[in-house]
Amino acid sequence: MYVVVAKSDEHTDLYVGKVGDNREGCNPLISRCGNHFSYNEIHSQVRNKVISHEARDYTYVFEHFDDYSENPDERRTSIDRINEMERWLNQEIQTLTANNANLTLLNPYKGTSYINKPERAKRASFRSKAAEDKIKATVSAVRVACA
Repeated sequence: MYVVVAKSDEHTDLYVGKVGDNREGCNPLISRCGNHFSYNEIHSQVRNKVISHEARDYTYVFEHFDDYSENPDERRTSIDRINEMERWLNQEIQTLTANNANLTLLNPYKGTSYINKPERAKRASFRSKAAEDKIKATVSAVRVACA
C-alpha cells in the first residue's frame, strides 16, 4: 500500500492506495505510479483529483505486507489483508489531516457499509502488532514528507 504526497507551497494533498492481485514478474508499484499521472481518466486517480497537478512535488510513501504467492488461497488471504491495511492506513491518515488545514486526504475511507460479524472478525485478525508498527511507520513517513 502507499500514500501519494502531492505538495505545493500552500497545500498538500494525500492519496491512499494499494496494489492488488498482480501477477509474478510485474512491478505493481511502478505501474500504479505511472497510471496515477496518465492522461487516461480511468487510470489517473491522482491526476484527476489534484488541482494544478503539474505544479506539485510528489513523494510516494509505501509499505509491503506480503510476498506474491502462486497459491490461490494464500493470494486471497493476501488480498484481504492488504484491503484491510489500506482501510486502516486511510483511517490513520484521516486522523493526521483532521486538524491541519494545509492537508487534504483526497480519498477518505467512509466505512458506511454493513459488515457482518464473521467479516469483522476476519478483518480484525489482520490488525496485528506487526501490522500496527508498519502502519505507524508509514504515517510517520508521510508526516515527514508533508513537512
